[in-house]
Amino acid sequence: MKILYVFVAHIDDLEFSCLGYLLNSKYDKIKVIIATTWEAKEKIFHKNLKLLKSSINKKNLIKHIDLEYINLGFEQRVIPTHFDKVKDKFYKKIDFNSDFDILTHDINDAHTDHRSLYDISLGLYKYANKFITIYSPEAINFKPNYFVELSKEQNDLKKDLLNNYNFNEEQSYAQKGSYFNDNRIDLPTHFALENFHGKDIESCEIYKIHKWLQN
Repeated sequence: MKILYVFVAHIDDLEFSCLGYLLNSKYDKIKVIIATTWEAKEKIFHKNLKLLKSSINKKNLIKHIDLEYINLGFEQRVIPTHFDKVKDKFYKKIDFNSDFDILTHDINDAHTDHRSLYDISLGLYKYANKFITIYSPEAINFKPNYFVELSKEQNDLKKDLLNNYNFNEEQSYAQKGSYFNDNRIDLPTHFALENFHGKDIESCEIYKIHKWLQN
């Protein structure tokens, strides 16, 4: 069995940073593991997840991909404080008898929750076939070496799922989600057009490959 573990810190990180990877991937099972919860977004995320499941299996007509959601239940912004507890909960979700890939946050990220998840995930580096980090609105000096192109339908879905959230209810010090406007969402595409020459790209997401073994 080939498994993808998507390990992200917050509800909405999935939609913003790695929706395209999931929509264009071929796995037997995808486990979306989110470290923190936020009541104002939880119901919306479940609705978004249903739409995502439908879109993934619509594209992969050959086989059904099992998409599972697990929330570890921690509060936002306290992951560094509970580092070992988060690590223990996450590692217990890993099937070490299967081939698996890891998709998680990058070390060059301003959000302390994001950086903590990178450090936690790095402990699985030697066991994973692929270890890939994602771009986020909190990225600092992110240096991608891989992109996933989105079709117009996929890009429209991404924006629709993000627009389902009410960013007036952000649990952040700034109390706003201004980085989710279209200009911010399209930043990865602007980067790819400049740095991945030789291809016209309408929309995409960018990633950094740290390890890539064919399995």
